[in-house]
Amino acid sequence: MTLFDRVDELVEQGRPASMLTVVGKDGSAPRDVGAKMLVTDEDEYGTIGGGTVEGLAVDEARDVLRGDADPGVRSYELRPGGNTGMVCGGSMDVFIDRIRGRSRLHVAGGGHIGVELAAMGNRLGYDVTVVDDREEYASSDRFAAEADVVHGDYDEVLAELPMTSETAVAVATRSGTFDRQAVAAAIDGGAGYVGVVASEDKAAHIFDSLLEEGYSRRDLVRVRAPVGLDLGGGGPEDVALSVLAEMHRDRYDTTGERATRHDLEDLVVVRGGGDLGSGVVYRLHRAGYPVIVAETARPTVVRRAVAFGAAMYEDEVSIQGVTGRQAADIDDALAAIKDDEVPVLEDPNATVVDELEPKAVVDAIMAKGKTDTGTRRDLADVVIGLGPGFEAGENVDAVVETDRGHELGHVIYDGKPSPYDGEPGERRGYTHERVLRAPSDGVWSPSVEIGDIVEAEATVGYVDDDPVVTAIGGLVRGLVHDGVSVSSGAKLGDVDPRDDVDYTKISDKALCLGGGVLEALLNLS
Repeated sequence: MTLFDRVDELVEQGRPASMLTVVGKDGSAPRDVGAKMLVTDEDEYGTIGGGTVEGLAVDEARDVLRGDADPGVRSYELRPGGNTGMVCGGSMDVFIDRIRGRSRLHVAGGGHIGVELAAMGNRLGYDVTVVDDREEYASSDRFAAEADVVHGDYDEVLAELPMTSETAVAVATRSGTFDRQAVAAAIDGGAGYVGVVASEDKAAHIFDSLLEEGYSRRDLVRVRAPVGLDLGGGGPEDVALSVLAEMHRDRYDTTGERATRHDLEDLVVVRGGGDLGSGVVYRLHRAGYPVIVAETARPTVVRRAVAFGAAMYEDEVSIQGVTGRQAADIDDALAAIKDDEVPVLEDPNATVVDELEPKAVVDAIMAKGKTDTGTRRDLADVVIGLGPGFEAGENVDAVVETDRGHELGHVIYDGKPSPYDGEPGERRGYTHERVLRAPSDGVWSPSVEIGDIVEAEATVGYVDDDPVVTAIGGLVRGLVHDGVSVSSGAKLGDVDPRDDVDYTKISDKALCLGGGVLEALLNLS
């Protein structure tokens, strides 16, 4: 039997395999280009040279077979100090690919759902077999010509049908007893996918019965019950579509998520693009949520190096690999999302919420309860506030604690966070001394830049003609943008006595708040 005859045999049996092909050779190597080998989960056919190099390649082939690694070329050095321990004096490149076995779908139950499953499954390329213990439901006239229809007891018939990791068993009988029998047969047969059309209560009853019969929870965790993806609809064809969608997702080991980031179903609007709000934006963006930042025209952003709100001055900013771009309008914002960017929109009242109806709104204005920002629970399905000024269950669905300490980042689902105490975070014993404040009303004009090192008592800028003097020396970590009108006592910047701090990285506090928002969003969605 040739290697390709073996491939045909394995495919027909529904057994997946990995094909190894030598595609490159340099110097002395055990086999020439074109040499092939076939690897299954248990067996090996052919050779690409034997020894350590083949053993390594076989291990990697089984990783590909299990889905733990992607197909592709692996390179093996056969020289002293190489990755094989061999000393032939050359190198070898091996392409490892996965060959799928014939896909089979066994449907337990020939009712309305079974009819739809058989028809759709056949169109997707599955070899379909339908089993029913009722003769009238096991009539081939009810099913597509390509489907095999078997009359008999579910457990007995399924036990005789071929099953491998490429086999799916969809259970939709008329009785929990028959469901249990079919599931047991599918587990015993080693089916790759087992799904039961059942309510949660019925599924729990089936699982309890199987546990009593001696099946382990490890066996049962493989069983999808209730079955299918939540696609909507309630007819037999809708149920069949949801089952096959889940089956296909599992077969190809994919997420089932939408392929485009332009989808707005999970849109989050974050009000406020300061450094803390930007930690939230960063976390959400990295988690795959499309985000729009609603800002004022000239925000008093202090830590501009890590604030998406700075895009209102600089048009575009980059924060740890994520680009924030000022958006002219909502259409421009949507274009930025499509380009995998974070749009920053001049929209202090967050009117974008009414226009786009996002999944969630996060108030990161950090008003600390001093002013009413207008955020209310009815703005979106999920509304989250940062820090004082919010009460979970009243004006928001959840509040994330912003006070440093053990509770920082904690999500509150009922009640209020710690009240604002007006105390800046401590750095090497300094608190208020770190903060630069406006000595009077006027227009701010800095004479230093973020990232500069300054001495204590240095003049770092002016509000109109009044100098702003730092109390301590250190790294200028934040500055309000040049030309902003400020009021007496307003925060203009901060100096960090730790002169080795990386001012271009989002703070641990901001990332912690982002984690809290992500938790609340996932929990409440």
